[in-house]
Amino acid sequence: MPRCCRPLLLAAAALVLSRSAVAQRRFPPDSFTNLKVLPKNIDQRTLLATMRGFAMALGVRCAYCHVAPREDAPLDSIDFAKDDKRTKRAARVMLDMVHHINDEHLADVPERPTPKVEVRCVTCHRGVARPRLLDDELALTLADSGLEAVARRYRDLRQRYYGSGSYDFREIVLTEVARSEARAGRLDNAIGLLNLNAEFNPTSAQIPAALGDVMLQKGDTAAAIAQYRTAVGRDSTFGLARMRLRQLTGGPGRRP
Repeated sequence: MPRCCRPLLLAAAALVLSRSAVAQRRFPPDSFTNLKVLPKNIDQRTLLATMRGFAMALGVRCAYCHVAPREDAPLDSIDFAKDDKRTKRAARVMLDMVHHINDEHLADVPERPTPKVEVRCVTCHRGVARPRLLDDELALTLADSGLEAVARRYRDLRQRYYGSGSYDFREIVLTEVARSEARAGRLDNAIGLLNLNAEFNPTSAQIPAALGDVMLQKGDTAAAIAQYRTAVGRDSTFGLARMRLRQLTGGPGRRP
């Protein structure tokens, strides 16, 4: 055989072997290998239901943890036994943690009511792969990339996950991030976050009250009074906003 043809022959042989290996991989397989946390004698139906639960809890597909040619690869092309991906190795640690919480820590809860509440993957993940709380996600984005980036991030998360339970989109969450920025002296960030919050909660009394606090901290008394009046106008029982108005104007703390 000419030397120049050898590389082509080797490549063809490798391709045939690769296709053969894929052809021999079945889903579901007849037996499972490399089980390190799940029982080695687990039955097929239970294992598949468990894996489906993982995927739904994290909002991912099988290729998130398992070696696959692409994310939407057919199941019979995925190498489920390999440990190449960090996410799979991390999943084992998380699964072990869940077992410890349920079998040891929760078992020590005195007078534990029934039916017993147990921790599952979805308890924390709620459909997202990295289960950060919304306030942590926004604070990190704000610190890394600034106000415009955090506004984009909030809108994107709200569009994708609102109503799903993955994140807490109540107004108090964004307000508390803004208050944290104000305590740190980053008043423009606080104002920007509260204005963003007001877009989605236009009848809120809490948001203008928080804006009033920031304006007062900024030294803009007139703007603070206007915000407190807006808050009281939306909720006449809002004691804190009424008190602020009395302190700043000497009046009864209601809209004239």
